[in-house]
Amino acid sequence: MRSPAQRQPTIEVAWACSKLCIMLSRHDAFSPTVIAITLMIGAMVLFSAGHGLVRFASDELHSFQIGFLRSVFGLIFLLPIILRGWEFSDLRVKRPKLHIIRGALSAVNTLAWFTALAIMPLGEAVALNFTSPLFATVLAALFLGEVVRARRWVATVIGFIGVLIVVRPGGETVQLGAILALGSALSIAVNVLLIRVMSQEDSTRAIVTTFNLAIIVFTFIPAIMVWASPSPAMWAVTFAVGVSTTVAHLMLTKAMSLAEASAIVPLEFIRLPMAVLIGFVWFAEILDGWTILGATIIGCSAVYIARREAIASKPTTDITAT
Repeated sequence: MRSPAQRQPTIEVAWACSKLCIMLSRHDAFSPTVIAITLMIGAMVLFSAGHGLVRFASDELHSFQIGFLRSVFGLIFLLPIILRGWEFSDLRVKRPKLHIIRGALSAVNTLAWFTALAIMPLGEAVALNFTSPLFATVLAALFLGEVVRARRWVATVIGFIGVLIVVRPGGETVQLGAILALGSALSIAVNVLLIRVMSQEDSTRAIVTTFNLAIIVFTFIPAIMVWASPSPAMWAVTFAVGVSTTVAHLMLTKAMSLAEASAIVPLEFIRLPMAVLIGFVWFAEILDGWTILGATIIGCSAVYIARREAIASKPTTDITAT
């Protein structure tokens, strides 16, 4: 029997979806909360589609090349936003070393994640990627001195138990894909901590710009080493990967600005069943029972931790969107 900590995020996903259906049938169908929920669902759909496209493209191109092209197309798509207006003073950074470190780390994360997507079942890769909030909880307590309450520690431990169920060390040799997916999740957690520090002094536009430029620079050499001339179809697929994931990030950011994080964060759990569905329909992947169990535990724990963080960050009478 699952614990309340495991059941609650699943219940809240169902609650959020049912709330959307109810509100769409009323006059407040276009309220900020409904728009935020719709954007969040759209973002999860686009992220999942992007993951499937990466797997599809990996049949012809190396994951390093896919990562580089995704970054190039993503930056091109973002240029109108980055270069809006004629005021560029906020693009100056006060802590360039942190931006370089984050860029290098993000490049490693991109290459590791895309390689994991290419060599392991999509559902399993996404499940292990959900460990990012687990790592972030531990790192925030160790390096930022954040106070982590008992509930979040329990959810973190339960989440890592889910990792052991998915990976099952000792039974078989741990797959390279699992190591890369977990490494990607760890680098995302470190990235989150770096953003918290950088955002205190640098603008969002500066952080976004240096992030995209750094990924292109740091993935260029690995991509050149394995470069193969893409077919016209692969140019289209990698362009779709860049645009879909970039639009997903923008939708996610907008959703967070329109509604309470605690109300929409549970919807991130949608990525997990969607990844399993895409893997089954598109690539004939079937996960075994232990992997599904472990993936569910990881996903529920990660969503629960994210929701607890949102609740803990709210002021006396309101919740601050993150």
